[in-house]
Amino acid sequence: MAPPRAPPELIADAVAQILLRIPPDEPADLLRASLVCKPWLRVASDPAFLRRYRAFHRVAPLLGFFYSVGCQSYSPLFIPTTAARARPLRLPAHDDHNWLVHDCRHGRVLLWKTHRKFAVWDPITGYLEELPKLEIFYSSFKAVVLCAVAGCDHCDCYSGPFLVVCVGNGHADSAARACVYSSEASAWGTPNSTYLDGGYMYDITRPAVIGDEIYCLVDLGARILKYDLVKHCFSLISLPAEYKKRPLLLQNEDGSLGFAGVTGSRLHLWSRMVNSEGVTGWVPQRVVKLKILPKATEFGFAEGAGVFIMSTKAGAFTFDLKSERVREVGGPRDYSTFFPFISFFTPDYACGKLPLLAETN
Repeated sequence: MAPPRAPPELIADAVAQILLRIPPDEPADLLRASLVCKPWLRVASDPAFLRRYRAFHRVAPLLGFFYSVGCQSYSPLFIPTTAARARPLRLPAHDDHNWLVHDCRHGRVLLWKTHRKFAVWDPITGYLEELPKLEIFYSSFKAVVLCAVAGCDHCDCYSGPFLVVCVGNGHADSAARACVYSSEASAWGTPNSTYLDGGYMYDITRPAVIGDEIYCLVDLGARILKYDLVKHCFSLISLPAEYKKRPLLLQNEDGSLGFAGVTGSRLHLWSRMVNSEGVTGWVPQRVVKLKILPKATEFGFAEGAGVFIMSTKAGAFTFDLKSERVREVGGPRDYSTFFPFISFFTPDYACGKLPLLAETN
């Protein structure tokens, strides 16, 4: 009998259609599929396919989170929220142990060390860019790193131009100050400042960024300080006072400013809305009951992914708002701040190019 014929090979477009539908939430899945054979690897590594893949899935997945431990100086610490495990992280600098994570957004990590020095690190490529010294002094401040491309969907922008915005106040006055660094100009811009009613101290929680507006919690969560990047102006927003634990600022699915507050075992989600008479105020959106909440000490939120991160004495957990699934993702540590890392990890960064992830054994 004649040997059975080998099945015909799939054409490249059919392979692309198959690979295109692999969810990005588990980066190892697309990598394993690309290793089926050389034709599949060629398709999965093609820059045109990768642009198509990111556009098809639209929102980059949550790969994990960086975190701070207490108030100590540590090199960046990372916990994955995928099936992959973390590799030891090393920054491309001899003094990496002096850097602290200060923000994580749009595929970049903002690092800070003493003497008013910032650096922007790309964990995907390993590239680190140290910024010039910030000349103005802040006694209390928050800083964020942002993509500088207008209208960008932030699916594939980590290699493009960026901004670093530092908002804070000085020693003996209540002046709010902001200074912006542009990677295209390689320089800090002229500082903006204004005097606001009352003094304020910046909260350790991560600021929220919505469009061109940056929102920082101040005064132990009693108020929000807003800085408008386009109008270069500040304003203060009050928060409801009934939440004993620190509220968490976030961006709602409709793009509005929101916050999450905890009372007992309930997570209250609010949104800032404008009514028909033009009056702006807070409107309750949803209440979620979770047994873990009374034990939680710190919170974080991954915009776009809709995932909360919280720590307890038993470890770190994630809570997905859509599925309401709770997962344990980290062991017990003295977590103080969470910085979610959201980015695509595709086969063009395989073979050890991505320092964050390795396949599980």
